[in-house]
Amino acid sequence: MDEQPANTERTVLLRLPQEDMCQAFGLPSSVKYESDGGPGITQIMAFLMGSSEALKDRYDFMKFQVFQWLIGATDGHAKNFSVFIQAGGSYRLTPFYDIISAFPVLGGTGIHISDLKLAMGLNASKGKKTAIDKIYPRHFLATAKVLKFPEVQMHEILSDFARMIPAALDNVKTSLPTDFPENVVTAVETNVLRLHGRLSREYGIK
Repeated sequence: MDEQPANTERTVLLRLPQEDMCQAFGLPSSVKYESDGGPGITQIMAFLMGSSEALKDRYDFMKFQVFQWLIGATDGHAKNFSVFIQAGGSYRLTPFYDIISAFPVLGGTGIHISDLKLAMGLNASKGKKTAIDKIYPRHFLATAKVLKFPEVQMHEILSDFARMIPAALDNVKTSLPTDFPENVVTAVETNVLRLHGRLSREYGIK
């Protein structure tokens, strides 16, 4: 639930109900993963065509797919995306939530980066691509093409991440408490920068 002002004086707040994508598609939570029959990127992007802020929501959703890949977020299933239900039955995408990187569990637990997979697949020359270590910018572009999401916007998203990631990592590191586990910082930074390298090479950004 979220809140919005109900009057101009902002003295009364109304709660905005929301539904996750399983609820929106009338599916049980047992099929929240695409691999179990839940909605994937294609279905959700089609659903967001009906949003009251369709252009923004579709752009943000595609941008978030790139972000999840970069940080190794493997749990982006249908219940972790929701819409606000608005007056008259309209809806719009809620802020993203339940975001966590799997990179800190690599190594010591016996899990290799080759084991990490996105919850929703990207389009590839053959089927869907989910393995994080096997994904490249071309897979986002191929997915955008299938979705009829503007290619220029997909390039914009990818190139923006190529430019922004190094400074963003530095900002996060300086904001952490001094006792924050160094092994977590190193695991996330090392793997994010490795994937970021695929973007920077694609867009000629150092």
